[in-house]
Amino acid sequence: MTEQEKEIVARASVPMTIANIFRWIFLMAALLLVLFIFFGNKLWQGAAWYDAFAGKAYSFLMWDILLMLISNIIRIFFAARYNRIVKNL
Repeated sequence: MTEQEKEIVARASVPMTIANIFRWIFLMAALLLVLFIFFGNKLWQGAAWYDAFAGKAYSFLMWDILLMLISNIIRIFFAARYNRIVKNL
């Protein structure tokens, strides 16, 4: 593989890597929030501040999971593009 081909492959992998980083960020945010809600239901069940927070947290989780799904689809698109570029070299 020539230097020019290596540069093309490296440039093609950047969007896939960025989409993967966003996917991991959304995944870790959802995981931490779900764990907080899980243990919060055991520790602070019935507390007014926790009930208010849990309602907002579920709303945030819905959007977080939706963004994680979108980043997964984008990553799959960029991975397919990357594989097509590598295959044609």
